[in-house]
Amino acid sequence: MTRTLTRLTAALAGLLLAATAQATAPDAIIRDATDAVRADIAENVATYQQDKAAFYAMVEEKIVPHFDTTYIAKVILGSHLKAASSEQIGEFETAFKDMLIRTYADKLLEYYDSIEIEVKPARLSGKRGTVATTIIRKEPGKPPIPIEFSVRQAKDSDEWKIWDIKAENISLVLNFRTQLDSEIKRNGIPQVIERIKAGQLVVGDEDSAE
Repeated sequence: MTRTLTRLTAALAGLLLAATAQATAPDAIIRDATDAVRADIAENVATYQQDKAAFYAMVEEKIVPHFDTTYIAKVILGSHLKAASSEQIGEFETAFKDMLIRTYADKLLEYYDSIEIEVKPARLSGKRGTVATTIIRKEPGKPPIPIEFSVRQAKDSDEWKIWDIKAENISLVLNFRTQLDSEIKRNGIPQVIERIKAGQLVVGDEDSAE
């Protein structure tokens, strides 16, 4: 793993632990869900370690709905969005979501009981906002990691959804958009989608896009 991927892994592990409950304020979503998710993993950790499909299914059910995956896909595609069909956007969205689960779910299972999350009140402006948090690692000598969640309200509801995280000012979404820009220019969106599905392109890993 690159240093960037390591930071983003820790960040997303914290995010996955946090983003599983519905609440009015986005900071409440993060704060209130942490204990519940840890309890779920603690109760089923042996099962999840033996049956990763069951664990991935739990992640899919409880975590993914709190991401604005459609918006994330469009932001990552950036200038290539106009050239993409609606079907390609949907395929890219699904591939990105599945890649996140594959990449980070195992880390979540491994570290669920070795971090704490401090959550500050959300800073909101209209339908957008940020939630500053700190990931505290229990391992001696490991410094805390500042994490900022970017949230937005869906157009068709008042529900807050997460569309980006920043670990030490590194954006998960914008980092991946930068990685994929030249890849899409060289090979086109369909091939990039297939490479993501095959695990050849991983968010935060600059080497995977070479």
